[in-house]
Amino acid sequence: MTSIKAGSPQNAGADTTLPRGAAWANLTSVSGAHAVIHATVVLMPLVYPILQRQYGFTYTQIGLLITIPNLASGFLQLLFGYLGRRVSRKLMIGLGNLVVGASMALTALATSFGAFLGWGMLRSVGAAPQHPVGSSMLTDTFGRERHGFALAAHVAGGNLGTLIVPGIGTFLIVHYGWQPTVMLFALPGVVAGSAVLFFAREPAAAGMAAAQQREKDNSQNTALRAGLAPLRNRAILLVIIASIVAAGGRGLGILTTYVPLYLARGSTFGSGAIAVLFTLLLIGSVAGPLAAGRLSDRYGRLALLFVSYGTAAVFTILLPLLVHGQTPFWLVIIEVGLLGLTAYAESPLLQALLADVAPAGERDGAFAWYFTLAFGVGSLWGTVMGAIIDRAGFDIAFFVMAGSYIGASIILFFVPRSQRAQSQA
Repeated sequence: MTSIKAGSPQNAGADTTLPRGAAWANLTSVSGAHAVIHATVVLMPLVYPILQRQYGFTYTQIGLLITIPNLASGFLQLLFGYLGRRVSRKLMIGLGNLVVGASMALTALATSFGAFLGWGMLRSVGAAPQHPVGSSMLTDTFGRERHGFALAAHVAGGNLGTLIVPGIGTFLIVHYGWQPTVMLFALPGVVAGSAVLFFAREPAAAGMAAAQQREKDNSQNTALRAGLAPLRNRAILLVIIASIVAAGGRGLGILTTYVPLYLARGSTFGSGAIAVLFTLLLIGSVAGPLAAGRLSDRYGRLALLFVSYGTAAVFTILLPLLVHGQTPFWLVIIEVGLLGLTAYAESPLLQALLADVAPAGERDGAFAWYFTLAFGVGSLWGTVMGAIIDRAGFDIAFFVMAGSYIGASIILFFVPRSQRAQSQA
């Protein structure tokens, strides 16, 4: 049977093989589960304006509905990341998606801010294993020379879930109401969770490494040192800090929440035009990561990251300028499309850079800390942006988003030269 190398001699002990079918089953099922997580996240911004009208939610409350569940989920990612050394990773991802499906069904029954917040937190608990556990599993499935491809496919596969939601979600909400629509979105979680449980397969090398790690972690002191090891690695720490800073403009947490709200309040576009622009933004969330991931395998992660951050900052600042002016709609379409392409490329590039600079024995821990801090602490940006918009308006918020990209690029300049080389082609 034809095999795909799950590692290389450069991967410090990860040179095992998986049958081609098993490797692609991992990629498609785990990425499909990621798609469901994203689909539920992007559906809610379509519901938020209705909640504002129906229940009188403020922008600050909308920000809290984003921040509090994401904060809880972010710190749970640390737990799930380290559990990957002791618990089946496909079990955590599969069961997590089943929980996401259940929480969507319960959200459809909510009638108060507290209920929306509570079921949102349950949904985030179910989604928590996806990023650290899924990324770790796929980097074990594919070797370093294909980290960019594997992680970009994971991110793009997830964003594919966001791409198909605006049109379908808007149609269902208009014709059937938001409650039946949210209830219907419970079904994909059940399907995706079951697919991972039945079809995904742990890379053999990862299972052996986990068993060896359990033997090493016999004492609490050893386990504590192993858990903190990634934070003592300067390159890993800088990547994590850059991700926290860049979360001020990150796609699913910020752009997909506040861009539709801005277009609905700050422009004269109708609902059909806004749906088109939102869909174009999300097309970039699929195309951008796929293109950037493959290019980074060839030309290096840092070079692509600097390009992504710089161009995303420019297009973020241009958005309110073009929408406020007497700009032809076709030019706004181009602007939003380019914003999506550049802003969404950042996440898989940072993850691939992290996988490159992290020693093989610390990779699970590195992903655990990365997603915990980047999506946990970084989720505070949701409330910060909501408060900025309430007090200063959308224009200032977009400048802050652009500044977060520039700040992240400056931080990455300080990655040590020796570890920069590991991310180059």
